[in-house]
Amino acid sequence: MGFSFEKYSQNFLLLLESSLPKLFGALLILAIGWWLSNQVVRLMFRAMSRSKTDTGFVTFISSLTKVLLKTIVCITAAAQLGMNVGSIIAAVGAAGLTIGLAVKDNMANIACGAQIIFTKPFRVGDYILFEETEGTVERIETMFTTLRTFDNKEVVIPNAKITSGVIVNYSAMATRRLDLKYLVGYDEDLAEVKNLLRELVEQNPMALTSPAPLIVVGEHRDSGITVEVRVWCKTQDYLTLYFAMQEKVKLAFDKAGIRIPYNQLDVHVKPGE
Repeated sequence: MGFSFEKYSQNFLLLLESSLPKLFGALLILAIGWWLSNQVVRLMFRAMSRSKTDTGFVTFISSLTKVLLKTIVCITAAAQLGMNVGSIIAAVGAAGLTIGLAVKDNMANIACGAQIIFTKPFRVGDYILFEETEGTVERIETMFTTLRTFDNKEVVIPNAKITSGVIVNYSAMATRRLDLKYLVGYDEDLAEVKNLLRELVEQNPMALTSPAPLIVVGEHRDSGITVEVRVWCKTQDYLTLYFAMQEKVKLAFDKAGIRIPYNQLDVHVKPGE
C-alpha cells in the first residue's frame, strides 16, 4: 500500500472543515466570556461600593467571583469543542481535591480570608498592628491582606497567619487616650507644672473634656520627677495631638523657666580625703 498524500490531505481538510466552526465558537466564547466576566466583576464592585458595603467584603467577593466566572467560561469553551462537560467537571473536582491537599496552606488562606470578612476584626482603612508590622489596611483579598505602612511601604500578609496572631486595631474605637510623660527637676514647683500642663490641654480643641483629662505626679526618677498627662481625643486626632503637645510643652516650659533635667551624676568629696 502506497502513501497517498492527496488522500491524507483531503481527509485533513475535511477534518479541519468540520472542526473549524467548533474551534471558532470556542475561541469566541472564551474571548467574549473573559471580557464579560471582567465587566460583571467591575459592575458588581461599583454597585457594592455605592451601597456602602464594607470595602474588605467587596474586594474579597470580587476576587472570588472573578475566579468562578472564568472557570465557567473555560468549561463552556471546552464543551463547545465537543468535550464531555461531566467528565471535565469530575476531572476539575478531582484535580481540585488533589491540588487542595498539595496547597492546603493556600486553602487555609482562603478560609481565613472569609473569616476576616465575616468576623471583622478589622476593616479596610483601619490602622492595625500585627506582630512588628503596623499600617493601614489597603485590601482584604482571597488569600492575602495588604497593609500600607506609615512610610508608604506595602506589606502583604497571608490571611492564615494574620488570623492566628494577636491584632491591635487602633481604629476600632471612636476615641483613644493619649498618655504623655514629662520629666521635671526636683526643685521645680509641681503645682505650677501641673497648672501649666492643664492650661495647654484645655486650650487644645482636639483634647476632649469627657472623660476629663488627668494630670498627676508619676515616678520619682534619679534625675527628676515625671508628671503624667492622660487626655482623651478622637482616634483620627491622636498623632496630631501628640505632636502638638510635645512642641507646646517644650516651648511653655522654656518660657516659664521650668527645667527639664537630664541624667547626671553628683560627686561629693569629703574634706581631707
